[in-house]
Amino acid sequence: MRQGQGDVANVANEILQLIARGGHRVTGPRRRVVEALSACAAPVSARDLHASLGAEDTDLVTVYRTLRWLVDLGLARTVVAGAGAELFELVPADRHSHHLHCDRCGAIRTVAVCGLDRAVLERIERDFGFSVDHHRLTFHGVCAECRAARE
Repeated sequence: MRQGQGDVANVANEILQLIARGGHRVTGPRRRVVEALSACAAPVSARDLHASLGAEDTDLVTVYRTLRWLVDLGLARTVVAGAGAELFELVPADRHSHHLHCDRCGAIRTVAVCGLDRAVLERIERDFGFSVDHHRLTFHGVCAECRAARE
């Protein structure tokens, strides 16, 4: 399911403002990549994102470079989808999320829930002396569509 048009515009504008405030140029291709990525309801491959842009003046190399650049800036992240497949999604500053990965069809869904409570993070620090700054969590299983098809 895609996000609402207002949500897409808000996320894209938030990311573009962060880029500009960081002293970086907001070029046409960068803007198009950010806007297209914000319209995706789930993590997307660089090739699929490029295909969604059409044949304008944003070539595949530019899409890859822009995605890597956004990851380096901390405004996007990679999501490993298995077998070397790498997907991308924007990381809005105020949204903590994790992923649900269907091991049957390969679908990946971003969800705004966290599987770790404060007690787990405190135990990690206490037992290992490790202070967690951030984390990624992927839940593996079978999606509703695959479960329904199996039944």
